[in-house]
Amino acid sequence: MEISYDQKTLKQKVLENKKIEHPDFIHIFVSIAGAYDKAQSDRFFILTKTQLQEICINHYSKWMAGLEWKRPRSPESYDLRFSTADLEKYEGNWELITKRLTAID
Repeated sequence: MEISYDQKTLKQKVLENKKIEHPDFIHIFVSIAGAYDKAQSDRFFILTKTQLQEICINHYSKWMAGLEWKRPRSPESYDLRFSTADLEKYEGNWELITKRLTAID
C-alpha cells in the first residue's frame, strides 16, 4: 500500500493500494514446532503474493487505526509484523501448488 507521512502531525495516511508485480507468485511460510513440545508439528502456510498483500494491508491498517495512525516510538517507521494467526486461513494450502504444477503440463 502507498502510505504518506505528515511531519507536522506525525501521522501516517494510506493513499492507495499499490499494484504489485507477480501477484500470483507463491509464498510459503513455515512455523517450526518448538523443541520443547514434541506433540506439536511444523505448520505450513501457502498463499499468493496478492493474498499476502491483503494480509499486510489489513493487519497494518487495523493496528494503525487503533493508534490513530501515529506510531508511538518511531512515527516515520512503516514496520509491519503479522503472526501465524493472520495466516491460518492458508495453512496446509498445498492445493495451490498442485494446481499451479498441473497447469504447467
